[in-house]
Amino acid sequence: MAVRVAVKAAAEAPCPPPGTPPEVAAQMDCSAMKRFEDAAAYMPRQIAGPLPTHIDLRAHALSGPVRDQAQVGACAGFAITAVLDNFARRHGRRDDLSALHVFSIYSLDEENGGFSRALRARPITTEAVWPYDPTTACRFADDWTGEGCAQVYRVPQDSARADGYLMARKADADRRGRWQVAGYEELSTDPVDPEQIAMILASGEAIWAAFAFYRPAWSSLDGNRGNVLPYFPAHLQRSSHAVTLEGYRMTPRGRQFLLHNSWGRQWGEGGFAWIDEAMLRTHLNSAYRVIAADASIPIPRPATHCAHGRIPILDTCAPPPPPTPNLPSLPGWPPFNP
Repeated sequence: MAVRVAVKAAAEAPCPPPGTPPEVAAQMDCSAMKRFEDAAAYMPRQIAGPLPTHIDLRAHALSGPVRDQAQVGACAGFAITAVLDNFARRHGRRDDLSALHVFSIYSLDEENGGFSRALRARPITTEAVWPYDPTTACRFADDWTGEGCAQVYRVPQDSARADGYLMARKADADRRGRWQVAGYEELSTDPVDPEQIAMILASGEAIWAAFAFYRPAWSSLDGNRGNVLPYFPAHLQRSSHAVTLEGYRMTPRGRQFLLHNSWGRQWGEGGFAWIDEAMLRTHLNSAYRVIAADASIPIPRPATHCAHGRIPILDTCAPPPPPTPNLPSLPGWPPFNP
């Protein structure tokens, strides 16, 4: 319990931490440290049978590309983009969503209701329509990221609003959206429930997750130097880092969970790494099921407020899902769509 309290306190600290150098602040995304204010509580599902012992969404063509956010604090948006990639693939499409479009939306609109509300019901276009460029991303950035971007990329923060060309590119992306976020379910992190996380992953879903971030430990995997995140005490964190969870495996040292990062293919195992379940329990700051939908489906904003025990999905307050039946091993299992 003391460790969880320390992690929670660190996650609620000012972001960026006082005294953070601009070049380091440029790589922080404080959205990864904030709760999704409009998320419904995840209702634990009954697991009626044994889960598969090994799940890796990459092996079933359910994982999107490894991206590189470069020196821009955009990990929260990159993690959402990876979840939407997974959603598209679970629905038979190979769309790679635009991380730049995601970042532009919440950078411009976050002050109107937070990261999660800014993205909800906003159609996201594909990478082919608006590919990621860190200098362009910095033009949309403000606050902590913008100050760092000015040091790293020599572009003025929050300058996109006055740039007719960039705003026209964003408007074009808005019109050409393919998928959108319909809602969120917040998984418990006090305590963390690895079995529920494993069950969701076994169904084929990726999970948005923010972990305690201690740069020396995470950066130790740069240059493909290893594929397991090394241990570090949770109290050393100065911020959170958002990734997606995309699998798990059993090892002689216990179960490990698969992280899909946004630091390019020269990190970890081609952009992926494993984290021990013990660290998952103590270092996971927040985790969400992201419920997505086709962009052609109208979704009201802001989120519907639902009574306890019901969850906001699309434009209704849905009852909690029924118990999950036995889950056969991948491939060939039915998609998990409660």
